[in-house]
Amino acid sequence: MANDKVFRLLGLFFLALLLFNFPILNLFSQGGSLGSIPVLFVYIFLGWGLLILFTARLVESKPEQNNKTR
Repeated sequence: MANDKVFRLLGLFFLALLLFNFPILNLFSQGGSLGSIPVLFVYIFLGWGLLILFTARLVESKPEQNNKTR
C-alpha cells in the first residue's frame, strides 16, 4: 500500500533527524580516530550511506500483493 511507504519514509526522516542532531554528533566528536580518519567523519559517512541505501530500497520496492489461496 502506498500509505505504508509514506509512513516508512517519514520514519527514515525522523531517524535521520535523530542521528544527525547535536547530542548524537557530539558523542562522536570527542577527538578519536579510526586509523587516520576521525570517528565523526566515519559516523557521518556510514550513517548517510545507510540512510541512502534504506531509502532506495524502500522507494524501489514493488508493492506487496496478497496472494491468498482460496
